Amino acid sequence: MNRKSIAAALITAALAFGQTACSSDDEPTAALIPDTTSAPRTTVSPFGTDSISELGVKIERDNATTIVETVEQRGGTPEQALAALLAAEAETGWSSGNRMAPPATDIRDIFGWRLSYNLPADSAEVVRAATNTFMDNAATVTVSADDPAAYALAVQHADPRGYNEKEHFYKKGETAATEYPAALPKAQAAYAELRGPR
Repeated sequence: MNRKSIAAALITAALAFGQTACSSDDEPTAALIPDTTSAPRTTVSPFGTDSISELGVKIERDNATTIVETVEQRGGTPEQALAALLAAEAETGWSSGNRMAPPATDIRDIFGWRLSYNLPADSAEVVRAATNTFMDNAATVTVSADDPAAYALAVQHADPRGYNEKEHFYKKGETAATEYPAALPKAQAAYAELRGPR
């Protein structure tokens, strides 16, 4: 035997051994190869993205839950619940009891209005009361809820207190026209987390 035939015999034997060692009647060989073609699918919660504490995450989630439950108790549709979540995210990031723009010293409710309820500013009761006001205003609008951002803003503009954008959006460059559509993905993710995908 020359060197070439010895090398060929060794390669053939190695391939045969490898096929025997790696094959199994129970599991196909392809199952041993990890799938690297698709990225892992993870759902990131929209709650607490700007918070530095677990308490902040809990507050936002609890407030959003109260909003959805209140809309449902009023006989509202999933579209209305989504719109209410959207308005609250756009206005306050699901946080009640924030201060209004200087020089005002008033506190805002979860939908961005001057707090006028005789309730603790950061309580579930004040979130429920504000959501009931949102639903009262929703009953007066004719805009379709199929466009959640336009619908939510129409409900806010229907409020008899008069929607003054400078009291709601006072940071440089912020407007209702930009903040409401920008809040839609977070509102959709919040609704999906609380009630499942629509």
